[in-house]
Amino acid sequence: MRSPEHSSRASLPARNDGDAAPPSPAPARRASAEPVPEAELGRADEIARIAMQLFLERGYDNTPMALIARAAGLTKAGLYHHFESKEDILYAVHKTGTERNLLPIIERAEPIADPEQRLRTFLFEHARQLTRDPTAAVQITEARRLSRKHFREIQDCWQRSYELVRGAIAELQQQGRCSKQVNPAFAAFAALGSTSWIVHWFDYSRPMAGEEVANTVVEIFIKGLLAVEQA
Repeated sequence: MRSPEHSSRASLPARNDGDAAPPSPAPARRASAEPVPEAELGRADEIARIAMQLFLERGYDNTPMALIARAAGLTKAGLYHHFESKEDILYAVHKTGTERNLLPIIERAEPIADPEQRLRTFLFEHARQLTRDPTAAVQITEARRLSRKHFREIQDCWQRSYELVRGAIAELQQQGRCSKQVNPAFAAFAALGSTSWIVHWFDYSRPMAGEEVANTVVEIFIKGLLAVEQA
């Protein structure tokens, strides 16, 4: 087994080639290089939102394209004008989620000089965001359904968050603020795993509890991490 310190991928579940669709070209919204009209992009976003809600309620496997089309007020042909397959819809939701939710959090945390504050900022904002978006559970559990190309694109973003967390922990060790007994790679997986698991137990009918949940996760992890052994 390779040590996570040398792993090039992190945080997303392993892709199952038996379940996922084969690599496919980008959604056939336009065959030419002409800009896609804003209204059409907005419609595609709306369809993806409707589909994700159905995935959440019924499960990915139990949500056929015909049902998505009906829920979106489209014919199947109209749906295929926007997306070539159900996997394309899932990819669109993942891409939107990472660009709108995860990447801004990473970009706010990365420039912070102090590694503890960088770690606190990222983990708190990431955990809080997961309590605000119940569809995140579908994105995490169904990532293996993505084609190889799409999976790698999404995984690249998660890799960046892993490197942020692992790097901050390594810096804390260098500064003597974290025990040398801690493996930065294992600790990074533990931090990302504990935050990602929130989607499986958080009560989304109590959104006001999200900030408290995020604070609790951060305090437990940081206080455990910064506990330096007494000589």
